[in-house]
Parts: sequence; structure tokens; C-alpha cells
Amino acid sequence: MSAASAQVTYSAPLIFLSSDQWTQIHRAILAHLPLRNLHWKTASRPSIRTIQELGITLVAFDTLRDEHASQIPSSLLEKPLVNIYVVTCEDNDVYKASVKKQIKDWFTLVSQKKNQEWLILLVVRPDNRAGGGNFFQMRSSVMDKIRADFNVGKRDRCVQLAWSPGVEDPVAWADLIAKLKDGLLSAFDAAVIAREEEVKRLDSQRQMPGWNFCQYTILKASLATSFEGMNLLEDAQIQFEELEASFFQVLRERNLSWFGKLIDLKPGDDTLPLLSLTRKPYRDLLLANTISVFDYRIYLLALQCSLLGKAGRVADAGRKAASFLSGFGRRLRESRDPLPEYFVESWTYASCVSVVQQCDKWADSFQLEGALLSTFNSVKGELYELARTQVEKLGVQLGHLPNKPPFSMSVPAASRPGTPSSAGSIPAHKGKISSEPILAATRSLEAFDKLYVSVTNRAISMYDKGGRRKFALKLHGCIAALDLLRARNVNANQTYASLPAHYAHHSWTGLEAFMLLRAMETHTQAEQAKDRAWAEAALGFLRAYVSLGAQGMLGGLAPGTDEAEYVARVVAGLREACGDAESDVAVLDHPALVSSIQDTTARQAEDEDGSYLDLLVRNVLPCDIAIDRVVVHVSGSDGRQFEYSSEEELTLVQGDNTISLFCPVSEVLLLDPFSSLPFPESSARRTGSGIE
Repeated sequence: MSAASAQVTYSAPLIFLSSDQWTQIHRAILAHLPLRNLHWKTASRPSIRTIQELGITLVAFDTLRDEHASQIPSSLLEKPLVNIYVVTCEDNDVYKASVKKQIKDWFTLVSQKKNQEWLILLVVRPDNRAGGGNFFQMRSSVMDKIRADFNVGKRDRCVQLAWSPGVEDPVAWADLIAKLKDGLLSAFDAAVIAREEEVKRLDSQRQMPGWNFCQYTILKASLATSFEGMNLLEDAQIQFEELEASFFQVLRERNLSWFGKLIDLKPGDDTLPLLSLTRKPYRDLLLANTISVFDYRIYLLALQCSLLGKAGRVADAGRKAASFLSGFGRRLRESRDPLPEYFVESWTYASCVSVVQQCDKWADSFQLEGALLSTFNSVKGELYELARTQVEKLGVQLGHLPNKPPFSMSVPAASRPGTPSSAGSIPAHKGKISSEPILAATRSLEAFDKLYVSVTNRAISMYDKGGRRKFALKLHGCIAALDLLRARNVNANQTYASLPAHYAHHSWTGLEAFMLLRAMETHTQAEQAKDRAWAEAALGFLRAYVSLGAQGMLGGLAPGTDEAEYVARVVAGLREACGDAESDVAVLDHPALVSSIQDTTARQAEDEDGSYLDLLVRNVLPCDIAIDRVVVHVSGSDGRQFEYSSEEELTLVQGDNTISLFCPVSEVLLLDPFSSLPFPESSARRTGSGIE
């Protein structure tokens, strides 16, 4: 992509251009560059475009080649927009004798150039009152002569600059700067209108024989790079978006005759920096009509992301690249073109890493902070996670990882063992991938694990910095799953046990449930006794089970696991853990048991002193629960406190259970309905699972 710079030529007699005076003038002109706040108003657009800053490259007119018209359009800024002739003559006779002809010879050349403007700059010494009136009249006469001889129409293209070394007067430069801006915008506008007409004319011929999409791309790209060179980044981006839309239209029409193969692989294609505009001779491939769809899509993506990076929209650039890699990666997997083994995984992995590196370089030019920085870090986390999924797919294919959750979630259905596929009919590609990390992972389980953990940790780090805790914690669970797979049970258990607390705070029930499930499983596999920590994990698991149901909870277990049987084992383990605990494990409002008082009037016992209170308890779990004792504290209508309790061990079956609770009070009680909330507190006691 071109830099934000327009060319301006200068010309003058050779003897002057080799003098110290010109060196000083040239230096003074450069000191007033770049130009700022140029307002481009054009008939082809509804609103005025403001160019905040525009660099100017001063080029000697004689050094430019007088190229003939080319059939290959280039950026509009590869040719000068303004040509300046510098005059230092202050004598009317000298002007008539020689200077006029010199200007005329130059004028004859520049006036024939299309879409270029010209200026004549007369540099004079500042006013010197001691010089008398004739000095002012003489200079005015030279300027008037130049205007009379060369101005065309009402537009004044002649400028007088009162300047001398060591004297800085901003007012003296105002006219030159203003006319230079006008000339640049006028020439640029004319060039843009002409190029847009070419594009429209070519686009209107789309259905005609011989129409060429590659040629259309070159024209549209020339407009975009021209806008970029003028720092009109939004206009440049629009051109690329329109070009992308045109490509997808051609794709829908299945008319890709201008392209070569879907992918024409060259050595190292899987590791070339994705967003590099020089990774391949894209323009030459377009001109030869031999560019592949793979290279074309990457070229267009690199152009778009380069603009976004230049505009400081680095997060958008990273997000766009991630979307492209996901989508086009699927396209490559579905293609019938032969690819080297593991090419898609290697290409996607290397591209994600290179995109992060390139976006970091762009971000260095801007001071991102606050929400912008968080978003950028989150996008980098997405890219690293996409890279991680490639390693995960590779691991399943190599047998380094099992084809089951959480690892199988990254594997496309067509790539899973036992899935019907026509891939076997595609001839093998003789080439090989070139990514060293991926190659090492294919050779060694240790290298694979190192790569998997490394890229996962990078994703976690970026998600943490971006404030996306849920995604970071999920990836912590993946590392714990790898530890579990490699029989590092203690490490896995520590990770799984620590994660649910983070999920509970954010109400991420599904992830909390999975981590609690894995925490219990790894605790058992580590051959650790069921202790208070295990009991708390089990209670949290049962709470999440009630919220999600079996479908959302038991997916992490082996296929065929019976729901009721597994939950019953958890409940039994809970009794075991609480029985060995040194103190009660208090639980508030656990949703597994829902209770309510049937009648606010206690009924008198018939054969003993006391009264009964009927309590309805709903067991939401799919298994029976054995309890030692049920106690309910209530207040009478007169404010007195009473305790009702069960008289023997009970078993709560699935569904509704009615329990009669006894209190040794002989009078009939009217209970305060607001004082006896259902099961205000339950305790898993050391002697069993009682409720109190």
C-alpha cells in the first residue's frame, strides 16, 4: 500500500537549481509540509471529505520519465498532481529577454498532461522600505507580466512569495499553501472522476464476452490505493468492500474462469505472513490471469486489513482476519484439490500467530487504552484460540488426544473417525507443510503437549487482559483436561476444583457444572478421600444439575452413563464425605429439595401430648435421598417459638413427599405464615444428610 503522499514537481533553470539559494528555498518549503486540513468537495460524493494531513514528495521535473500511456492503470498518485516552476527574476527586462521563454517551454510540457495542475512561483526578497518606490513597482510588473502571459481563465495559478533566509513569516506563505492545496485537490478530483468512469464502463460490460474480473480488480484497487495515498481511508475501504462484494457475486454465479485453481500451492505457503502485501507478486498474477482463489482472497484481505491497521482499527483488522481464516479454512477442507497432510491446520495456526504480530506492530503507532485496548486484547485471544483449535484438531487426528469432549469439539464432523467421507477419492499431494511447531507436534507427544499448552496459555492471557473471564476459564479447563489425560491427576484436580468459584460469581451455570463434574471425577481418579472440598463440589454439582437437567450436565461423562445411577452415587458420596467431616456442612436453600407447610394450623395428637405439622417436600433429583432428621422452627400467632421434627429416619423418593413433624405442645397452634419459610437452612450432618 502506498504512503499518504502526493507528488509535486519543481522546475527552474539548472543554474538556479544548483545554487545555495534554491537549497535554502527547498528547505523552507519542506518546513511547511505536510499539508493539513484539505477539504475535498467533489460532485461524485454528497459530502465534503477532510484530509487531516497529506504528505508531499517534491520531485525534480526533469527526473520524471515521459512515459507513454499504459494499458495497465496504476495508482493515481504515481504521477504528479501539481507541477511548480520557480522564478527569482525581479527585473522586467530580464523577464522579457529570457525568463518568459523558459517558463513557456515548461508550460508547453505540463499543460499537455492529463489531470495535473501547475503553479508559477515568483520568489522575491521581502519588502525593504529603504529601497524606494521603484522597487515595489518593478516587482509588481514582473508578477503582472507572468499572470498576463500564463494565467488561463479566472483561476490564478501564479504566486508571489516574499522570502529571505532567516526570516520566518507565516503570512507570506499563506497564498502559496492555499494555491497548492487547491491545485492538488483539483487534479486529484479530475483523476478520480476519470478513473471512476473507467470502472463504471468496465462494470457495465460484465455480461459481455471477454470481460475480465482480474482487470476489474486492478482498476478498483488503483482507486483504493489512490484514496489511501490521500489519507482518505474510508473511501479506500469502500472500494475494497465493493470489490469483495463483486467477487462473491462472481462466486455465486460460479464464473471463476479468470482465476487459476482454488489453490496453487508453492513451498512455504502455509507459513507466509497472512497480511503481508509482498508475500507474493499479486499484481503480476492478476495481470497474467493466473492468480488462484486462495491467493486472491488473501490479497484482498491484506489490503483491507492494512487500511484498518493504518486507521488504528487494529481490533477490526484482527477480527476480520479471524473470520476469514475460519471461513476459508472450511472451504479448503471441503475442496477437491489435493493438499499436503495437515496443511489447513498448519496454515491457519501460522496465520493466526502472524496476524497477532502484525496487529501489534500497527498498534504500536497508537496509544490504545481503556475499552479499545480491552477489545484489542480480546481479539488477540480469539486468534490464539483459533490457533489452539488447529493444534487440537491435529492432536485428535494424530491420536495424541481422544475423540471426545472437550477435545472433539474442535474437530469437524467429516474429520472424525467413523464419519463417512469422500476424501479417500482425492489424490494425495506430494508436498509437505513447513511450520516447524506443527511439524514437531506431529513427531513427538511431548512437543505436541508443549505447543498445546503454550498457545492455550497465550489465549488465556489475552482473554484475561480483555476482561473475557468466561473464555479464559474455559481454556483453563482444557489444560486441566490434558493434565487428566496425561495422568497428572493432582494438577487436574487442583485446576478443576478452583474454577467453579469463578463461574458461580458470573452465573455461568453450564461451565460451572462441567468444571464441578470434572473436579469430582479427578478427585476420585487421584485416589483422594472424599473430604469437605469434594462435598462442596458435589453440592454445587447437584445445584447446577437441578438448573440445567441431565442433558446439560452429563455430557462430560462416558457415553451410556445412567443419569439416576450417577446422581445416586453423588448423593451417596456426599453422605460419606459429610460423615467423615469434623463439622457440619451448612447449605442454604439448595434447590434439590423444595418444601412448604401444608396447613398453618397444627393438628392435635390423639394419643399423646403434642401436635403435628404436615410438611410437603419435593425431591427434584432422579434418585431417592435418605435423611436422618427433619426439623422446622416456627412461630405461633402469639409470637412463641416452636420446634417440629421427624421422629425417625426417612427416605425422600423422587417427587412429592409428605412428612408429619411432631412438637410436644398440647395446645392447638395457629402458625404465623410469614415466620416459617420452607427450609430456611439445611445441614448435611456428620451422621447423614439431615435437614434442619
